[in-house]
Amino acid sequence: MEDHSLVQGETTRAALLPELPDSYLASVEDYHRLAYAVLGEARRVATGRFGLRSLDVGFGTPVFEVTMGRAGEMECQVWIDGDELFATEGGTLRSAHITTLSAAASFVGVSPGTEAREHDSPELGGVDRWLRVSPEMGAHLVAWFRLGKQALDQLHELPGAAEPDEIQLWPGHFDIATAIGHAQTRATYGLSPGDAAHPFPYAYVGPWGKVDRSDTYWNDDAFGGASLPYAEIISAGDPASAVFEFLYAGFDGING
Repeated sequence: MEDHSLVQGETTRAALLPELPDSYLASVEDYHRLAYAVLGEARRVATGRFGLRSLDVGFGTPVFEVTMGRAGEMECQVWIDGDELFATEGGTLRSAHITTLSAAASFVGVSPGTEAREHDSPELGGVDRWLRVSPEMGAHLVAWFRLGKQALDQLHELPGAAEPDEIQLWPGHFDIATAIGHAQTRATYGLSPGDAAHPFPYAYVGPWGKVDRSDTYWNDDAFGGASLPYAEIISAGDPASAVFEFLYAGFDGING
């Protein structure tokens, strides 16, 4: 069997933006709105759940079933790749250029929702405002979440990785994350594309219990954990390895 891991790693790195534009966080916030108000809402309306995933073709919902009355159930999926929105319904693929929240929601058959919104989510705002999306920003986010999925998969495989949660891209926080550990050794491990406290992407470890704050690893005051800034990740020879090593250092420090 051919090994595509190197090719995928090179593709992911190439899609990550080496320099983030001044409009970066504003664009992230609009993709964040799409994540909770359209992608998450489409799954929530059908199933009551709203978690998203990093996909081979972008980021969006896992396959979910929609009840079609007497016709039974139909498999559906909704995702974003670049500045395009995609949907499959019973094997039929549709796509549309992303313009506004109202148009995106109409495309997938829902009203823009806020049930998946969290305290750190941007406000829904005007649903008819043109969204700040682009092929480059969309590709960057897809690559970022894919990098996160790769590192978190490795973390799940570690000996002693107890009670790992499913790796999900949470639409409310707009980060890809998992939780691992028992009680005081449990922590959240994830990657965020940026937020109000961190205007650029970062990897993080958020311990659920107490840690030794005199250890310089625990460097983030915004949430009492540790973070690895984008500049260090993107400048590494192997960004995926840099992220995993950072996450592992937190795991080892908590569980050691």
